[in-house]
Amino acid sequence: MTIRNRACGLTLICLLTLTGCTTGQPSAPPAIIYVGCPAVRSCPIPSSHPRTNAALSADILQLEYALLSCGLQIETIKKCQEAQHAKTTTAKTTAD
Repeated sequence: MTIRNRACGLTLICLLTLTGCTTGQPSAPPAIIYVGCPAVRSCPIPSSHPRTNAALSADILQLEYALLSCGLQIETIKKCQEAQHAKTTTAKTTAD
């Protein structure tokens, strides 16, 4: 009984590995994620209708609290924008 050498096994393996070389669908472009500063909100000022000195004093405290809250919001956004500006300036100088 003689055994014939056949090359079809090696050919089949090569053909099976070539299927991985076909062009597939292009991958989706990477999603751009923008990490930015917080959104600006309006700063509500409470209405005031004091009838006594105590009510006027309480209204002044509410107004001061509202202005403080608004000022903190502005400071937070300002710091964030300055940090973003510093990052983009640094990125531009390193790219040049």
